[in-house]
Parts: sequence; C-alpha cells; structure tokens
Amino acid sequence: MKKKAQRLLIQILNKTISYHDEVEAFYHGFLGGLLMCDGYRIKSNSESGDGRFDLSAIPEDYNDPCLVIECKISDERRHLKQDSQKAINQIIEKNYLDEFIADGYDPIYAYGISFYKKTCYITKLKED
Repeated sequence: MKKKAQRLLIQILNKTISYHDEVEAFYHGFLGGLLMCDGYRIKSNSESGDGRFDLSAIPEDYNDPCLVIECKISDERRHLKQDSQKAINQIIEKNYLDEFIADGYDPIYAYGISFYKKTCYITKLKED
C-alpha cells in the first residue's frame, strides 16, 4: 500500500508542480488538498504531544483510520529515505499520536513523507 501511494504521489507531483515549489509549506498544503474527502476533517500544524504535527486526517467515525503525517524536505534525492525516517522519529519523539490514542481513534496510521523536487519517499510507522 505504501509503495502504491508513493508511486501515485510521485505521478501527481510530476504532473502538477514546478521545481520551484520545493518548500515544506507548499508540499504540506498540497497534501492537505489531496487528503480532503467526505467523512474526514483535516488538521494542519496542530499541537499534539510535545510539538506540532504537519497534517492529520481525522475520521468522523471512530472505526475509520486516522492519519498523522510529518513532512520533510530533502536537499538531495539520495537523502529521501533517511529524511522520511527522521519524520517518523519526530512523530515518536514528540508523542504526536498521544492525542489521537486518548480520543479513542483506532486504527491510527502515521507516515513520514520526504520530498525532493518532484519526487518523494514515504515511511510508515510500524506498530509494535
């Protein structure tokens, strides 16, 4: 699923953005727009745990998946995987999921997404 989402996101990036659109705020807003759908509320830059996550997609129905996303910008293509893992580490270290767990959302999926120009890499937080 992660690889399919990554391929789809790269296709969309290649068809829609300019190489000049390579700041985190741009990708952040871009993803927020892609995630908008019925039955979900998008939260951006909200405080949770010990910091602020980039995006979440919160379901109206507690049985639907909740998503938490942290974005990073890579300075080189070869750093995409490493930077995506840094985003996951930030989610863990800053306890971004605590609020959603306390509110009873289940399941909760967390993703780190790093961007470099018109490409990206997605890392999913593995559950214990």
